[in-house]
Amino acid sequence: MTILYSKILLVCNGKAGRGELETQLMEVTPPLLDICDTLTIHKTKDKGGAEKICHDTGNEYDLVVILGGDGTVHEAVNGLAQLSSRPKTAILPGGTCNDFARSLNIPMNLRLAAETIANDFHEKDIDLVKADDRYFSNFWGTGLVSQTSENIDTGSKSVLGKLSYYISAFQSIQDPVLLNASVTADGREYNEEVVMLLAANGRSIGTNPLPESISLQDGLIDLYMVKKTGLPLMMEFFKIRSTGEISSASDDIIHIQASDVTIHLDDVKKVDMDGELYEEQKQNLKVLKHHMRFITGEDK
Repeated sequence: MTILYSKILLVCNGKAGRGELETQLMEVTPPLLDICDTLTIHKTKDKGGAEKICHDTGNEYDLVVILGGDGTVHEAVNGLAQLSSRPKTAILPGGTCNDFARSLNIPMNLRLAAETIANDFHEKDIDLVKADDRYFSNFWGTGLVSQTSENIDTGSKSVLGKLSYYISAFQSIQDPVLLNASVTADGREYNEEVVMLLAANGRSIGTNPLPESISLQDGLIDLYMVKKTGLPLMMEFFKIRSTGEISSASDDIIHIQASDVTIHLDDVKKVDMDGELYEEQKQNLKVLKHHMRFITGEDK
């Protein structure tokens, strides 16, 4: 095997994987050792650990590999995105949903994902979105999105895995919270009462595919303003997933593409960024085009 890198940093969540971290490492380290001179494994112990190690040492490595779920990826990306010189980055799916890894077409099998990195891999310069002083790679959402995340019971997530996301989603739809939102998108203004705002950079949420028309490289985020809920919304949403288009006859969902979006809510609300919850009332989302270089799987 050809040596491709001098130094690789493998960052993993020491508390993730339902106690299976050692098994995961046994799967992924042999292919990585084959392509580098030095492999450093860093197991995070506390929340924020992945962000700190990536920010403090990321520029010392040729490749940073993130082994974990969407929360670990979110932390690591926030550490790396701040660097003036950012290393190439790869993701090994070790969590429940692994949505950003899905958006990058990374195999969900860990061994195959590691071999994707080591063998005939592809590389792409991927957009990130800066949300005030934070970054997200996959999505930003409030209303039904954050309500679903907040309703997930930690214990059921561990036992049921991604099924817990579906259970929480349907519970949230039964009792939606209405939001008054003012949105400015590349100079265009919208004032709407909505049940959900979703700004998508990637193409998967809770393992559910989003429209294939969403691009990680076009310098734009796709903002969906959802004004009604219930069965009609679900039918419309599934149609969007399959076609990438909004029905012209429906005004339940407004779709906006923009590079710079400011969202002002009527009160402080829970906001979900890549599966991590924050509290915000006003936030600016600015696309950083081609901000980080990622190893990807083959285009589907």
